[in-house]
Amino acid sequence: MQKTTNRIARRITFAFLSFGVVITLVLGLSLIVAFKTIVASMLDDILYAELKHFREQTPNMLDPGYFRSRTTGIYISPLSETYNLPAHVRDLDQGIYDLTYNQRDYRVLVEHIDGIRYVVKFDDTNIHELEREFIILVWLCSIVVLMFALAIGWRISHGIVQPIKQLADQVITFKNKPDESVQLSGFSDDEIGDLAHEVQHYHNQLRLLLIREKEFASNVSHELRTPITSISLAVEILSSNTNLPTRERERIGRIQRAINEMIELIETFLVLARIHNESDEDCRPRKMGTIVRKVIEQQRVWLGDKPVEVHVIEKALLKVSAPSGILDVLVANLVRNAFRYTEQGSIKVILTSDRLTVADTGIGIDALTQAQIFKCYVKKDECDPNKVGLGLMIVYRICERYGWHVSFESIKNRGSEFTVWFLPQ
Repeated sequence: MQKTTNRIARRITFAFLSFGVVITLVLGLSLIVAFKTIVASMLDDILYAELKHFREQTPNMLDPGYFRSRTTGIYISPLSETYNLPAHVRDLDQGIYDLTYNQRDYRVLVEHIDGIRYVVKFDDTNIHELEREFIILVWLCSIVVLMFALAIGWRISHGIVQPIKQLADQVITFKNKPDESVQLSGFSDDEIGDLAHEVQHYHNQLRLLLIREKEFASNVSHELRTPITSISLAVEILSSNTNLPTRERERIGRIQRAINEMIELIETFLVLARIHNESDEDCRPRKMGTIVRKVIEQQRVWLGDKPVEVHVIEKALLKVSAPSGILDVLVANLVRNAFRYTEQGSIKVILTSDRLTVADTGIGIDALTQAQIFKCYVKKDECDPNKVGLGLMIVYRICERYGWHVSFESIKNRGSEFTVWFLPQ
């Protein structure tokens, strides 16, 4: 969450900086353009004024020549004798020009009056140097303004993000603990405060729903155990009769498998009921190889007489700190799925130092089912639409609770591979 809040702060700061750049650029260019325009206008006024003053002082001056005042130089020549003018102004038409001559800058006015060509030039080299200094000053001021904009944006962004970070930190305290009460406090009466209030309201509603869900699952599971146990005992008594015909013994076997499914479903309900409340259980490190072998023997009933080989490949010792019941349910759901949906070939359970992989050569999973494989009640077999499973959802919930990660790969009609990573990736 720290990274998220930092990204928000950076975006706000960048927005302030971008706004400062645009404003500074517009103002700087406006000042420079205004300065150039004012200077050019003043110089043009000086040139016209000097020409007017010169003609008033020498109204009958018709001979070619060069005359200099305090601020300008004036060339006079009949229109038919422009060769008397210097080369750098000789071919200029009427108008105002900026020229550079002998490393000096000039503003030049050319006028034709009564057959006489007047060329008035003003040395504006010093003004151009002043203009360059003004431009440098403008850009220096712009940099200072941008630095202020950056500092203000950084400060304001952190002021804006601080309550968001505070809310995020308080929300994180009850992450993965939805059944615990939480009190979000310390927020102003603004949008963040409203958000905190709604988050707390949502959490309280979620907590009540989870409490009711766990109570229901626990109560139903315990209530179902008594009749299931009675049925199981009755089936055991029936199956102990050695004189039963083969047909009757097959029927009793189907009843026993149905009872086993019910028992596993009850255990699943109990796991769901206590999955967020394992603080009192023994979470010492446990050898997964031992658990895997025990679970495989328990689940072999799902293989029946199918030509499937089961291999346990223990590449390294894998120990996981979690209650044994949780690990049994996790492994059982993965192994049971592999046994159920593999008709022939092999099933490999691979253990390394940080992961458990169950790979089979079964029917695989189609693309549509893969998109929702860890959701409740996903149909596993298109040929048997009544078969709906909770197994992979249970696996996902357990991994989510303990910070593990489950992934899978599957190709239709070629098999599936499920991997549980017990160490954070």
